[in-house]
Amino acid sequence: MSETERDARVLRLDAKGCLVRLDEPIEGLPADGYELWCGVRGRIHLRDRRHQKSPVAVGDRVRVIHTQEDRGAVVSILPRRSTLSRPAKRHGKVEHVMAANVDRVVIVSAFDDPPFNPSLVDRMLAVVEFSKLEALIVVNKMDLGEAPPPELEVYEAMGYATLLTSAVDGLGIDELRTELTGRTSVVAGHSGVGKSSLLNAVQSELGLAVGAVNAVTGRGKHTTTAAVWIPLEGGGAVIDTAGVREFGLYGIPKRDLPWLFRDIASLAPECRYPDCSHTHEPECMVQEALLAGILAPFRFDSYLKILESLEEQET
Repeated sequence: MSETERDARVLRLDAKGCLVRLDEPIEGLPADGYELWCGVRGRIHLRDRRHQKSPVAVGDRVRVIHTQEDRGAVVSILPRRSTLSRPAKRHGKVEHVMAANVDRVVIVSAFDDPPFNPSLVDRMLAVVEFSKLEALIVVNKMDLGEAPPPELEVYEAMGYATLLTSAVDGLGIDELRTELTGRTSVVAGHSGVGKSSLLNAVQSELGLAVGAVNAVTGRGKHTTTAAVWIPLEGGGAVIDTAGVREFGLYGIPKRDLPWLFRDIASLAPECRYPDCSHTHEPECMVQEALLAGILAPFRFDSYLKILESLEEQET
């Protein structure tokens, strides 16, 4: 086969390689000539393996060569404009890039089954701020309740976009479709919150697997087992990711954390000490705002938990 290098995008990964979509078709290939299963060349595969779960991520722009039939090889990875990452293991030093080259993170929680979890939302928002991405907070399964979670008012006051949806009765589906069109979004959240159901409602022919929440543990099953890049009919794409039970922070210094919480960052400059941790120092404006009811207690609680986890990582 030809050693001509061709530009492509990574659609999904498995243990042996990745599926890519070529920018230009190759005559005789399946999927209208656009798709190749590719291994990763040794010099890329071995690059920085101590710190990265995989050198290639879904959403990556790559250059590949066609080797045989529907097979090829990734020979280089083009520079990424953004990533969404978390540790490969809890408190781990190995980076798992969940998605590359995205514009927005769609953080999906459920009104119930499983219950709305602001702690996970806050963790993901901190990563979104650190990665300089946009965020859309979606509360799904609103058919199970009437009023939205009260925490949404806090997020909206900080300038975050929010949306109420239901894949069952169609609430907010048109609005979600509009939000996704024309950009690349990564959809992430707890297992069982209905990410795949929402994407199936947005684009009906996707046929993504969906599952129920375990009645005993209250946790969802990982119906999406790996990230997958999905083009949208109206333009743009979404990356559907596997549900998470917890969401760690990778590569974020402890000193940066206050500036990743918009509400705390707005108060921190008025603290007596420029390196205030906002946990015990005198004349701390964050503590005063908490006592005065200006800062939401659930946000400060999330901040303390993340701060503790970052301190554990550093030690």
